[in-house]
Amino acid sequence: MQIALCQINPIVGALQSNADKIIGIIEKYSAQCDLLIFPELVLTGYPPQDLLADSQFIAHTEATLKRIASITSTAVIVGTVRREGAVIFNSAALMQNGMVVTYRDKTHLPTYDVFDEMRYFTPSKERMPVSLQYGKEQVNLGIQICEDLWDETYDCKVSKELTENGANIIINISASPFHVNRLSERLGIISDKAKQLKCNFIYCNLVGAQDELIFDGQSCMVNTAGEVSALLPAFEESVQIIDTETTSTISVFEKDEEEQIYSALTLGVSDYFHKTTHRQAVVGLSGGIDSALTAAIAANALGGENVLGISMPSQFSSEHSKSDAQELAKNLGIEYESISIKDINDRFLSELQPIFQSTEPGLAEENLQARIRGNLLMAVANKRNALLLNTGNKTETALGYCTMYGDMAGALAVISDLNKSQVYAVSRWINTHAGKTIIPSGTLTKPPSAELKPDQVDPFDYEIVSPLVDILITEQKTTEELCEMGYEASLVEELKQKIRIAEFKRRQAPPGLRVSSKAFGMGRRYPIVNQYKPNMSLE
Repeated sequence: MQIALCQINPIVGALQSNADKIIGIIEKYSAQCDLLIFPELVLTGYPPQDLLADSQFIAHTEATLKRIASITSTAVIVGTVRREGAVIFNSAALMQNGMVVTYRDKTHLPTYDVFDEMRYFTPSKERMPVSLQYGKEQVNLGIQICEDLWDETYDCKVSKELTENGANIIINISASPFHVNRLSERLGIISDKAKQLKCNFIYCNLVGAQDELIFDGQSCMVNTAGEVSALLPAFEESVQIIDTETTSTISVFEKDEEEQIYSALTLGVSDYFHKTTHRQAVVGLSGGIDSALTAAIAANALGGENVLGISMPSQFSSEHSKSDAQELAKNLGIEYESISIKDINDRFLSELQPIFQSTEPGLAEENLQARIRGNLLMAVANKRNALLLNTGNKTETALGYCTMYGDMAGALAVISDLNKSQVYAVSRWINTHAGKTIIPSGTLTKPPSAELKPDQVDPFDYEIVSPLVDILITEQKTTEELCEMGYEASLVEELKQKIRIAEFKRRQAPPGLRVSSKAFGMGRRYPIVNQYKPNMSLE
């Protein structure tokens, strides 16, 4: 059986253009195959969220699906939504010979992390294969959707039930978000299922980015021995025809984490701009590592000609920071401007003097500089109809080491899910991969500093703090468990407190691109007012 795996990049809500892309692929590949497979909710884009509460949106989706079905001759599976009375299903529509033949609905509706599908959908109550006639042959397709593959923690084992009911091939259509080393996880579970159930397993995943989420594609086929016989590329649209009878297999190697992150964030930035119809980006260049990496990703995603880097030195900015910012812009081929904030800051302080007098200079004066910079960057972005990119990293965002309405400004937080150690690692990878200096050596070697007062350096040992913050966010370990791992109890408690009280800042931060298994944003929902302390007595 010849099957076309079609991992494409839809836009949420763009029903007509999504349909046009699907129809174009059907018309191009139908004569070469027996079945075309598209990903989960490919027609609406994923996730459509509260668009699904709009009955008109559902009606338009149904009408658009009929338009796609009307041009089919070869069988096609498309992820869509369907309405039945008062309920909505996350569905796979099987179309052939100008009509929708049948639907198969999603059984397991995840509500953890970034998912909220029980808010919108009703689960399927039955799992029966679909009989498909192609030429003189017939096959029973076990069609499932995304989470139905990950059924270990559910009572209903979807794949097993489908094969017990006569499925010859399992087909999973997915919108599975990326995080680092996600491919290995997926292939592991698909391989296990294929071997246990003794059937070919075909997996078709979405590609592209939507708000915080990045979808990596990497659709595949795994044979009955659990071996990968086809694998589509990561982070790009691709259509590949696979033969279910092939005996050839391929070796799969996960790319370095730094390359995975760089590729994912490049796609995330590119799609955010394309799908919001923007072309130009503005980045504040401090001469530090965070802004350097953000600018490098932006230049790769948008082209250097569409990125403006602005240096905004103050009286506390070092000469090497100013020269590193200029060198970076030259290396990236981006536009560069420098705006001194010293006189602006002096004028602000002069106007504030009646209120600030008789007080010691401190945080208010330091943060004022960050807020001046944020205003300048936003003004330039507005004037150019550009988007300002935020440059904060995950470690600093977690600990609240950032200034509201200052360095937290921006339309998209590019590296907000990278800890400080990862920021350095990806930056070094960029230079190594390019075979030349892109990010200046001074930026990579100098102590990190906000440069808001004389001789200031960041108050953290990032080699210790960065991994510890990640553990606190993702693993929920107790202080005692972390002490057993070698961390000091006082440091653990201090960081827990900082993470807890900084929630109000994170609620006002721009959306950030997710590359870890637990990012700030839609997948982590903690109350702002929160006085719970895990070390409270149970008595």
